[in-house]
Amino acid sequence: MKKFIASVAAAVSILNAAPAISEPVELHYWHGHTGKLESIINTIAERWNESQNESVLIPTSKGSYEDILAAFIAAYRAGEHPHMVQVYDAGAAIMVAQVKNGVVYPFEDMAAEHGVAFNKEDYIPGIRNFYADENGKMIGIPFNSSTCLMYANMDILEKVGVDVPRTYEEFEAVAQKIKDAGYTPLVQSHSPWIWTENFFSRHNLLMTDGNNGYSAVPTKTLFAETPEFLTHWTKVKEWKDKGWYDHKGRSWGDNQAPFIAGEAAFWLGSAASFSGMKGIVPNFTVNHIPYWSDITGGKEYPTFIGGAANWILSGKTDEEYEALMKLAEFMTTPEIQLFYHNMSGYAAVTYSATDLANEIGFYEASPYHKAVGEQLSLTGSTIPGGYRAGNWPQIREVIYDNVHKMLNDEISVEQAWENTDKGAAKLLNQFAKTLN
Repeated sequence: MKKFIASVAAAVSILNAAPAISEPVELHYWHGHTGKLESIINTIAERWNESQNESVLIPTSKGSYEDILAAFIAAYRAGEHPHMVQVYDAGAAIMVAQVKNGVVYPFEDMAAEHGVAFNKEDYIPGIRNFYADENGKMIGIPFNSSTCLMYANMDILEKVGVDVPRTYEEFEAVAQKIKDAGYTPLVQSHSPWIWTENFFSRHNLLMTDGNNGYSAVPTKTLFAETPEFLTHWTKVKEWKDKGWYDHKGRSWGDNQAPFIAGEAAFWLGSAASFSGMKGIVPNFTVNHIPYWSDITGGKEYPTFIGGAANWILSGKTDEEYEALMKLAEFMTTPEIQLFYHNMSGYAAVTYSATDLANEIGFYEASPYHKAVGEQLSLTGSTIPGGYRAGNWPQIREVIYDNVHKMLNDEISVEQAWENTDKGAAKLLNQFAKTLN
C-alpha cells in the first residue's frame, strides 16, 4: 500500500511538473480589402490556420486603404494595434519613416533576429524596392502589388471595327468612331494614381525633386514644370470637351460603372479589379496602359506599382514575431502567391511564383495575368521605380480637387497644376520637418 501511495504521489508530481499545452498565438492582421478580395484573404487565413497549430491568423477588414491608415495610427497611439497591417503605396514613405520612431519593425531585421532565412533576391526588384529604405533594406513585406491597365470591351470594339490602342495617339485615331457609334470612348478611375504618378513612370520622367525622394527628401512636385505632363492634361481636357472622355468625379466606382454597363469602350483602372470584372462584363480584355509615343520615342516604360505591402508593428513578444515570420514565409510561397495572383488579379511578387506560373502554363491560359507581370517588368527607366514622398495620401486629395476644378472649367490646366505644386510643397515640407 505504501508503495502504491508513493507511486501515485510521484505520478501526480510528474503531471504537475509537466508543461501545460500552450494555446496557439493569435496574430491580428488588419487589411483594406472588402468584397471578393476580402474573401480571398479569409481563404488564405483559413489555409494557414489549417496548416499548423502554433498560431491563428485573424484578418480584419478596415474598409479601404485610407481608412486602414487612419485606424492603425489611432490604434497604435492607444496601444491596441494589430501585429501586421496592410498599408498602400501612397503610405510607403510614412511607414518607412516610422522605423526610427519605433512603430514599424523592419521585415529584414525581423528575419535576421529570429533566425529565419529568406531569399531577398526572389522578390521582384521594382516591387521589393518600393517598400525598402534608401539602403535597400526591406521594411515592408510585398504582398498585393497591382498596376494600372486598360480594360477594353471587345463587343463594342468588334461592332465599331477598331483595335485596342497601345498608345494615346492610337486612341485619338479611333475615339470619334466609337463616339459616333453611340458609346463613350474612355473612362478612368483614380487620376492621382493613373494620370499623375503613372504618367511620370510610364514616360520616364521625374515626379518630384530629390530624384523622386530616393536621393534626398522631396520638397516639391514637378507637375507644372513638366511640359509633357501639361500637354497630356491639355489633351485630356480636349477629350472631355469632345465627348471622348467622361469624368464622373473622384469616385472609383462611378467612373468604372459605364464600362461595366457596356456603355464605355475603354476603362483605365487597376489590375486588382480583374477579379470583380470576371463574370460581370461578358467579353473584355486588358492591355498595358497607353503612353504617348511622341514623348517616349516609341519606347514603352514600366509603371509604378500600386496596391500595398504588409508591415509588422512593434510592441509584440518574441513568440509572436517568430510566428509572424513563419506566416510571412507562408504568404509568399509560390503556391500562395499564385493562388492570390489568379484569384485577385494582383501581381505575383516573387520570381519563384512567376516561374511556377510558367511551368504549369498559367500565363498561356490567362493572357490577362501575363499583361500584369509584363508591364511591371519592363526595363530601361532612368528614374527610380517608385517615389519616396511623405504626406502623399493628402497630396492625392490636392490632385483630386484641382483635377475636378480643371475638368469642370473652373480653372485652366496650367493653374490646376500650379495650385497642386503649391499644395504639395506645403505638405512635403511638413513631412520633411518630422524627419529632423
